[in-house]
Amino acid sequence: MNQQLAFRNESSEKDKPHDSDDSLSASGSMRGSYFYGWWMLVLAILIMVGTSPGQTFGITFFNAKFRDAFGLGYSQISVSYLVATLCAAILLPFIGRLTDCWGLRRSVLVAVGAMATICICASLIQGWLALFFVYLALRTIGPGTMVLLANNTLAAWFDRRLGLAISLMQLSMAAAMAIIPGLLLLLIEQLGWRETYLLLGGILCCGFLPLLFLLYRSDPKQINQVPDGKLSENYSWEDVASIGVTVRQASRFASYWILLAAAAIWALIGTGLVFHLAPLVQESGLPASMARTAMVAMAMGMAVAQLLGGVLADRLSSRFLVTLAVSLIAAGCAVLSLRRGDMFILGFSCFGLGQGLMTVVSGTVWPRYFGRAHLGQIRGVALGAAVAGSSLGPLLIGLSIDIYGSVLPALLLYTGGALFVALSCLWAKSPALPGMSEDAVGSGDAPR
Repeated sequence: MNQQLAFRNESSEKDKPHDSDDSLSASGSMRGSYFYGWWMLVLAILIMVGTSPGQTFGITFFNAKFRDAFGLGYSQISVSYLVATLCAAILLPFIGRLTDCWGLRRSVLVAVGAMATICICASLIQGWLALFFVYLALRTIGPGTMVLLANNTLAAWFDRRLGLAISLMQLSMAAAMAIIPGLLLLLIEQLGWRETYLLLGGILCCGFLPLLFLLYRSDPKQINQVPDGKLSENYSWEDVASIGVTVRQASRFASYWILLAAAAIWALIGTGLVFHLAPLVQESGLPASMARTAMVAMAMGMAVAQLLGGVLADRLSSRFLVTLAVSLIAAGCAVLSLRRGDMFILGFSCFGLGQGLMTVVSGTVWPRYFGRAHLGQIRGVALGAAVAGSSLGPLLIGLSIDIYGSVLPALLLYTGGALFVALSCLWAKSPALPGMSEDAVGSGDAPR
């Protein structure tokens, strides 16, 4: 490269993570055969689906059973969830840094094994304190660590086609959001909530974990391949992987803080709407059965946006796409604030479109804006902001109901906050970092 990369990773070889699967590269060259990254995409999808027990849609159907089993009220459940999620947000920057040190393969195996263990432990809890620690563990490992690792896996294997890969993974997650809640509800009714957690732990331990152990590869270099199967002639993968900034360096750019705000408001609103879906349905004058229809509508909106977003993220400005995503989320909240039965599904569909586009852009914007050298740290902080936001979302609607007897004040606050962040995103320009041209890191702020 003609220009010296000022932000290259300066650590020595002994400080770099060495995954336990380095010996896999001895199997010989695979450059001339199929691109293994598509298999890694399937494994990334499995990792994302494995986060379901820790996602809000995977927890919400257990809450009623927790209240009955331990004699808890709505406020106790909500406060436990809030504090546990905030604690998880505090831990995520450290976990992101740890994944940079451990490497992807080891981190993935530990995280999936931990999720299996947590599910098994959840089946044994006997009181409020144990429930709090289960919430904490589920939120830290599921929507925190495993989501980070799934996204970083694709960033390691894809460059110019990263948007497509992210959209396919998120599209699969949208399908999971449409299917898994109904399955969990059925299992809880037929088997019981303790037995359902045992079953989830068994699936993760005996199904997901062996597949990941046998097939997961941290880096294309281990099997003599490169991201996308082909790199620009001007750059080697070592060039691309070594470009990037630390969290401290990224914090000097306004775009970093704007993107953190976008991640936080998205998670805050999404978690609040799903966690308090029942009162939203009730205030719109609809039967309780519409809650499931709303989830399906949201998932369908996500699927459409993710399908289109994968193509757009590889061609259009990330700044434009983030602005559009947060604007759609604001529009969905505005429609829901009307509290009209005939507009309810439209509101959730609109929110689903914004959330679907946001899931794709959030997967591509961090490596393209700030590089890959310290991606675990960067994404760890971003996920920490998102998880912190998700902890406040349910609280705002809960307070709105308790104080004003309605969800309307919270929905208006959601709408105003999202509109403010959407306008701010117009200034989220790609940082001009040395060595970070489009050839090196894919499309950033400039369309190709």
